[in-house]
Amino acid sequence: MNILHLMSQTHLTGPEMYVADLCKHQMQDGHQCLIVSDTLNIQTDIEYIPMSIHNRRIPNRIKNILKLIKLCKQKDIDVIHAHSRAASWLANIVQHFTGVTFVSTVHGKQSVHRSSQRANIYGKYIIVVCDYLVDHLRKDLKITNAKIKVVRNGIS
Repeated sequence: MNILHLMSQTHLTGPEMYVADLCKHQMQDGHQCLIVSDTLNIQTDIEYIPMSIHNRRIPNRIKNILKLIKLCKQKDIDVIHAHSRAASWLANIVQHFTGVTFVSTVHGKQSVHRSSQRANIYGKYIIVVCDYLVDHLRKDLKITNAKIKVVRNGIS
């Protein structure tokens, strides 16, 4: 399987470590992984493509959507795994144009405002790192149309 891990970050974060470890295990299982993010601060053999995911200006978002659609086709991507709100927003749109399945991992509490309660940008399949986040997504963000699974962060 070809998996694109999509993040929005400009400095080293826990999700970056999570993604690197997840990719290592996925590649050991025979999958191909690719990381797309603003930055990648750790050393890894995983293919990395820099893209300004955190920049939410409309022209940048359109450019990112077009680049991601092209990348999904070029790399024959089977799954986009989004690891941030901005990444999930993009993946949610890209999947409509490509048919590529996407899954989101929510690594922490999300901002709650009217727009985040109107639409589920995280998709049909959501991974959370603790039980608290299941309640947070269901009650605070009103996400009821998704399958949410707890996968706790491990130490490898």
